[in-house]
Amino acid sequence: MAGPLEGLRVLELATGIAGPYGGRLLAMLGASVVKLEPEGGDPVRRQPVDGRPLAGPSPLHLHLNAGKRLLSREAVELGEQLAWADVVVDGSVRNQLEGTPLDPERLQRDPAAPLLVTTSAWGFEAEDAGRMTDELLVQAAAGVMSATGDPDGPPLRFPGFQTQYFSGAYVAAGALAGLRKPGCRHVDVPWIHAIASGVEASWSRNLHTNFRERPAGPHQLDVFPSGALPCADGFVVPGTIRPTDWLAQCEVYGRPELASDERFRSRRRRRANREELWSTLRPWYAARTRQQIFDAALEAGWALGMVLQGTDVAADPHLAARGFLGDPELSGSGGARAPVRPWLAPGLPVTPLAEIGDGAASAASSERLEAGARRPLDRVRVLEVTQAWAGPFVGRLLGALGADVVKVEGAVRPDGWRVPARFGDLAPDLGRDPDELSVEISPNWNSLNRNKRHCVIDLTKDEGRGVFLDLVRVADVVVANMTARVLPKLRLAYADLAFVNDRIILIHMPALGASGPFRDAAGYGSVVEGMGGFGGLFGAPDEGARISQTYYPDPVAGLHASVAALSMLERRDRTGQGGEVDLSHQETLWLQLGEAIVAAGEGGCVERVGNRVPGTATSGVFPTQDGRFVAVASAEPCDELVRDSERHSCAELLEALRERGAPATEVLHFAEARDSDAMAPAIERVRHAVTRERPYLRVPLRLDGAPVETRLPAPTFDRHTREVLADWLGYGAARIDALAERGAVGGTPDPEALRAFYRMRSRR
Repeated sequence: MAGPLEGLRVLELATGIAGPYGGRLLAMLGASVVKLEPEGGDPVRRQPVDGRPLAGPSPLHLHLNAGKRLLSREAVELGEQLAWADVVVDGSVRNQLEGTPLDPERLQRDPAAPLLVTTSAWGFEAEDAGRMTDELLVQAAAGVMSATGDPDGPPLRFPGFQTQYFSGAYVAAGALAGLRKPGCRHVDVPWIHAIASGVEASWSRNLHTNFRERPAGPHQLDVFPSGALPCADGFVVPGTIRPTDWLAQCEVYGRPELASDERFRSRRRRRANREELWSTLRPWYAARTRQQIFDAALEAGWALGMVLQGTDVAADPHLAARGFLGDPELSGSGGARAPVRPWLAPGLPVTPLAEIGDGAASAASSERLEAGARRPLDRVRVLEVTQAWAGPFVGRLLGALGADVVKVEGAVRPDGWRVPARFGDLAPDLGRDPDELSVEISPNWNSLNRNKRHCVIDLTKDEGRGVFLDLVRVADVVVANMTARVLPKLRLAYADLAFVNDRIILIHMPALGASGPFRDAAGYGSVVEGMGGFGGLFGAPDEGARISQTYYPDPVAGLHASVAALSMLERRDRTGQGGEVDLSHQETLWLQLGEAIVAAGEGGCVERVGNRVPGTATSGVFPTQDGRFVAVASAEPCDELVRDSERHSCAELLEALRERGAPATEVLHFAEARDSDAMAPAIERVRHAVTRERPYLRVPLRLDGAPVETRLPAPTFDRHTREVLADWLGYGAARIDALAERGAVGGTPDPEALRAFYRMRSRR
């Protein structure tokens, strides 16, 4: 069977990481991708991944450009390539494209022109497109480093090239969405706005409440035991978020009495007595390997992850069973292995890990899908059965782009991100009783659930399940991010959905995927940071491993799941077939650190570099006299300027660096970044039924120069149940009343249960 993007023609002019990663995802999904390299080749061929010199082509090049036809720009005629392409991926800004065949104004006048997707560090209107080594500066300016590092130390950057990878995934999503928007000719993805959405939970809290998040250090203290804990052969990441996690791990330790020990029986007490608790547990961890601890946790239902390095991936039985890796054949690959697919789906090809070779672009052609055959997103219906962040991310993005998205929740067990909160804590400006509880004021929930309608259905009841399947009959996409057991338990697995609608697309996205020996593992962002390579590279060079407090793997998975949904819609429009996508958070995070896998196959781990930027002469984060930090990433040496950085104010150091031509910026907190020239265009104001008008992060795409605006605020509980059942299904009022009376649809969370939950959460 053909890949979902069979027939899609992509011309890649972008160099570096962001654009090429977007092209790599599209190639993995079956698109024909032709890459035109500048004279001397794409600079990514020479980009180091740590402090060591390269012995051959960069692992970045091998990871990003497999499966593409690589040609020299001098060897082809650009006009012919543009006529061939459906999508052009470029890394330029406006002043570089004015008057060229890719000038967006020229493209707008040509109905046969391809869709242009651009991505650059600071956005299409900036003077400079940026460089790969601007990674540190973009993270600093986007607020990413607000809550990383130790309370008394410098902020820490995310490892690798996360702003560029994350932007590249938006490139793929923007290309597939732009093709479905009639008349759209240009999609732009600024790295800075993209990566801000990767820490949206922290951004939304600050935007709504002015809360100033502080670095917590190497452990999330509110959920201790947490972070990367040393064991016999490395590190593991225990999850202690659910009450069941603490109870389960006490059983695994062989110390059930710890669960009722007055020192440790609540979150608050474990935080206060964490040193005593770790002293108690350290010998147990030291006596066991990562795999032994993981296996015990998996059997007990305790969410826990191993910290995996690139050298662990090839031997990992779960990733092997899922067919995540392949053997590349690129010149100079040295026998390295690399990811061959972003997820599992029917007919998904294993992309060739090889340069396809010379020849005209037309040689890579296949039957294409004409624009008129693509259903516009405003005619696509999406059902969400999701929790927290990764799943809701999908509906929020597709909804912003026009899809009719219905989030399904239960009144008995609503989305955990709706946690009841006091108006006095999260919305004191509304004039409500500060002690009154509400499930409508969570900044995280309200940010991630914009652009949706809301339906309350009890899926544990036969009548509720029947209503849901009626919705499936007329839906296009179902998104679910529970553990692998949940949908089968509810009798809502793909086979059940396809029985009533054989064109349905299911995006199933448990933490480690819906198949493989570890499929039943529960996982949070912190656990996936360990399993997906992030924790092994994050932190100072002298640390063995470190976990952030950002839950960054959630939006990474959500963004890749959005690409999955859009690619499967492309396949269905071409073939009429639906299908199931089995997406693993772990694997999507590894895709954004794929150079570590390639490097491991070439002879060893990527070294931890801390805040240094590979390929620069002077780089890092430096403290100043006034308590600020300056991020520097300079190709030219300027060590003498930063060596005594604390003798200068932030403004003085920035001025001196810029006079030397050294790229530098201040490390900004969310509270400061929100008002900066670079981030202000990424923020919009949306009026909510309860919280009134608040600022939110926009979806980081611009379509034909215009931002993507929020169409609907986050819905209040049960806001649209009757409306959706009437609109989608034609149910009459009497039928809905009868269903509601029997508890199958509608309702609100029990006030007493909410108060009890709030009291428990306040005590723990």
